[in-house]
Amino acid sequence: MNWQQLNELELDFDNIGQWPRSGKAIVVALVCALLAGAIGYFLITDSLARLDTSKAQEVQLKAIFEEKAQLAGGLPGSKLQLAEQQAELNAQLRKLPNTLEIAGLLDDISFMAADNGLRLERINWEAEKPSEFYTELPMRIIVSGDYHQLGHFVADVAALPRIVIIDSFSLSRAGADQLSMSMLAKTYKYNEQEEK
Repeated sequence: MNWQQLNELELDFDNIGQWPRSGKAIVVALVCALLAGAIGYFLITDSLARLDTSKAQEVQLKAIFEEKAQLAGGLPGSKLQLAEQQAELNAQLRKLPNTLEIAGLLDDISFMAADNGLRLERINWEAEKPSEFYTELPMRIIVSGDYHQLGHFVADVAALPRIVIIDSFSLSRAGADQLSMSMLAKTYKYNEQEEK
C-alpha cells in the first residue's frame, strides 16, 4: 500500500482495527515518537539543567583547586619565611631588657654620665605605660656638662646593646660653658604573659 492508496481510504479513528497494517504501523510509530519525545524532553531538560549546574560547579572547583595548589606550592617558602621572621623577632626581643636588666640599665646610664664627665642631676623611672604586647618604661634623665660631653653621652646611650630611645630632650644654659640637658629616655619590656 502506498501513500495515495492510504489517502483514498477513509481512515476512521473510531475504527482503527479496520485500518490496513501499514496505517496502523505509521500511527503506532507516530505515537511512540511523540511519547519518546515528551519523555525525553522532560528527562533530558532536567538532566541538561543538572549538567549546566555541574559545569558551573566544575569551574568553581577548578578555581579553588588552582588557588589551593598555588598556596600549597608556596608552603615551603612560607615556612622558611616564617622561621626567618620568628628568628628576627627573637633577636629583637633579646634586645629588650628583661626584669633583671632594667635596674642595671640605670647603673649603666649613671656610669656613662660619669665616664663622659657629666654631672648627673637626676635619673628616675616614670610611670609605666602598658600596651598589648609590651610595656613602655620611660625614665627622666637630667645631666649637665659641656656640648661635646653631652654629645658623647647621647651617643653612648644610643650604642647600648639594649633598646633605649631618647624620645625628647631640652637644652638650657647652666653656666658659662655648661649646658643642662633634660631628656626622656624610653625602653620597653616584652609582656610574656600576653604571648602565652
